[in-house]
Amino acid sequence: MLPRHTVRSPRAANALLTRLMGWNRRLFRLALAYPKRAVLACVALLLASLGAMSLVSVNVLPLPNEGVLLESFTLAPGTSLADSDAVMRRLSARLAKDKAVEHVLARIGSAAGSTYTEPAYAGEITIRLKPGAGGASLDAIANRVQAETQYPSLQTGIDTPTIERLGESLNGLPQPFALDLYGDDLSQMSATAQAIAQRLGRVPGLSDLFNDQGYPETQLRITPRPAALAAAGMTPSTLSDTVSALMAGQVVAELPDGAAPLPLYLRLPDPRLLSQQGLAALPVGPDSATPLGALADISLTTSPNQFMHIDGARALEILATPTTAPNIAIAQARRALAGLKLPPGERIVFGGLYPMLERAALGLGIAAIAAIAALAWVLFLRFSGRRVPLLLLAQIPLAMTGGGLALAVSGLGLNGIGLIGFLALAGVSLNHGVVLLDRAQRNEAAGMSPEEAIDEALKVRFRPIFLTTAVAILGMLPTALGFGTGAAPEQGLAVVIGGGILWSALLCTNLLPALYLTGRKPKRQA
Repeated sequence: MLPRHTVRSPRAANALLTRLMGWNRRLFRLALAYPKRAVLACVALLLASLGAMSLVSVNVLPLPNEGVLLESFTLAPGTSLADSDAVMRRLSARLAKDKAVEHVLARIGSAAGSTYTEPAYAGEITIRLKPGAGGASLDAIANRVQAETQYPSLQTGIDTPTIERLGESLNGLPQPFALDLYGDDLSQMSATAQAIAQRLGRVPGLSDLFNDQGYPETQLRITPRPAALAAAGMTPSTLSDTVSALMAGQVVAELPDGAAPLPLYLRLPDPRLLSQQGLAALPVGPDSATPLGALADISLTTSPNQFMHIDGARALEILATPTTAPNIAIAQARRALAGLKLPPGERIVFGGLYPMLERAALGLGIAAIAAIAALAWVLFLRFSGRRVPLLLLAQIPLAMTGGGLALAVSGLGLNGIGLIGFLALAGVSLNHGVVLLDRAQRNEAAGMSPEEAIDEALKVRFRPIFLTTAVAILGMLPTALGFGTGAAPEQGLAVVIGGGILWSALLCTNLLPALYLTGRKPKRQA
C-alpha cells in the first residue's frame, strides 16, 4: 500500500503574498484618504514620463547583435581604384585596433560579371566582432566604428546583414530624414548643398548624413554653334548622333553567334584618351571634312554627379538617419539652418519619411479614437451608470506612465516594435480593473455596502492580479534584459509592456478602488 502524500501549503509564498496584501492595503487607504492628491500625483508622473520620453533616442529599427557589422562607404565620384584601395587599407588598420573587432574584410566595387554593379569608389567593409561584444544591441559599437572611420570626402553608413536585407526589400520607402533643395543653377545648388550638409553635420539628432548629390564631377560640355551648323548643313541632333557614334560606338552589322547574334561596333580607338584639343580636331562635318571645334564650343565644367526632378522641379537631396524623434530632429535641423541665406531661386523642403509619418500618425490617431470609442461602448453596456466606465477609461493614459518611465530608465531607444507595446497597453491596462470592479458590483448587488464590496473584491482578486502580473513580467524579463542573439528590436517592447503592466496593477488595486468609493454614501443597514 502506497503511503499517503501530504500536500503542504507553500508557506513562504503565502507569507510573501500576505505581506504584499498588507502593503497594498496601506496604499489603498492612503489613496482613499487623499484621492485628489493621488490623482494629481499620477498625472504628474504621467507628465514626467512624457518629458522623459522626449529625451529617449528614437531608432525605428536598432541594430541586432549578429556578430557582424556592414559599413558601406562612398568616396568622391571618379576616385581611382588604387586610391580607394589605399583609403580602405588605412580604415581597416584603424578598425583592427578596436577592442571589439576580430577581423575586417573590405570589398571595393563589384565583379565584372556580376549583375550587381558598384563603382570603384564605393564598396563595403565586413566587420567581424569578437564573441560576446556588444551585448544585445550593436548601436554603441556602430557609433564608435563610424567615428573611427572618419576620413575626408568619405561618406559611410552602417547596418547588419539582416537590416541590409530588410532595407533592400523595403527600398521603395523614403529615407527617415531627407532635405530637398530646389533650384535652377546646378553649380550653385551644389555649393548650397555642401553648406547645408556642414550645418546638418553638427545636429546631435542626425547621423549617417549622406550628400551624394553634392559631389562635384568634371564633365565635358559640347555647346553647338547654330550659325556654323547651318552653314555646314547640319542640325544639333545630327551633330549629337555623330559624336555619340564616334565616342560610344555604333552597331554596323550583326554576326551569327549561336542562338544570339553578335553585334559589331565601330568606334574610334580609345576615345576616352582624347584630349580637349584632340576632341576639337575630330572631323564630324559632311564627308568628315569639318572639325568638331568649328561647329561647337568644347569646355570642361563641374556639376553634381547626379540630380533628380521632384514634381517637375530640379532638386538635390540630402539624406540622414534621425537618432531622436523625427519631429525633434526636424526642429534641430531648422535651428541649424536658421542663419543660412539661400541664393535667389533656391528653396528647401523637408521630405523623406517625416511627412508620411505625420499622415500615418493622423490616421493612427483616428483609428485609436475609434477603438477607444468602441471600447467605451462595450464598457457602458457591461457596467451600469457612467462612473465605472469613465474610471476604467481614465486608467488607459495613466497606465502609459509605467511604460514610458521604464523605457526612460532602461536607457533603451524607442523603436517601431516598442511603439506596439504602448498600443498594447491600452487594452492590457483595463484587464485587472474590469475584473476587480465587476466583482465589486456583483458584491453590491448581493447586498454589501460599497466599502465591503471593494474590500471583498480586493481580498479575492489580489492574488490572481499579482500572479498574472508577476508571470507576465518574469516572462518578458529575458527579452527586456537582451538575452540572446538579435534581441535588441524586442527589448523596447518587453520593457514597455512590463513597466506598463506593473503600473497598471498598482493603479487598479489602489487608485481605482479608492476613486470608486470616493463620494459614495454607504448603505444604511435596516
